[in-house]
Amino acid sequence: MKSDKSFLVRFLLWGLCFFLVGCATNKVAMDLVDYVNQGVLNIAELEKHSLERYASVTGKNYTTDERVYEALKVDVIPQYKRFLDSLRKIRPKTEEVNKLHGVYIRGAEYLYRGFKAKKLGLERKDEYLIRAANEKIEKGRMENEKWRNMLIEICKKHGVGEKKE
Repeated sequence: MKSDKSFLVRFLLWGLCFFLVGCATNKVAMDLVDYVNQGVLNIAELEKHSLERYASVTGKNYTTDERVYEALKVDVIPQYKRFLDSLRKIRPKTEEVNKLHGVYIRGAEYLYRGFKAKKLGLERKDEYLIRAANEKIEKGRMENEKWRNMLIEICKKHGVGEKKE
């Protein structure tokens, strides 16, 4: 999860590039710019805050199961659910951007289910359930990484984010 913070900074810079350049010349490029600027960037803060809160109690920041449980219960799960619900409401117009968006939704769903399962595992003090939850969280992280790579490729393919002379 530690790469999430640096990703968010890069992602916001990409979004700024989309917003400033506005150089889309075809349907997919126009949809892509709209998808990022009017869709994803509008809800990115929800995801950012929930992932930062999760990172603040896990990994090198881990102290107790109770802190992880409380963070999941009070902050991470409710915020991430709002993010996921908002993400599901975004409706790209082109098939290519819609396929990209599906990858993001799938990754977010894995993360959300993983967070909920981890909370349950901590409630029950069930190490097996916690390990399975961590696997879901990792799977979600991998799907989101796939989404980022696809986003970059589609942007390059359609000339989005490049300066036009």
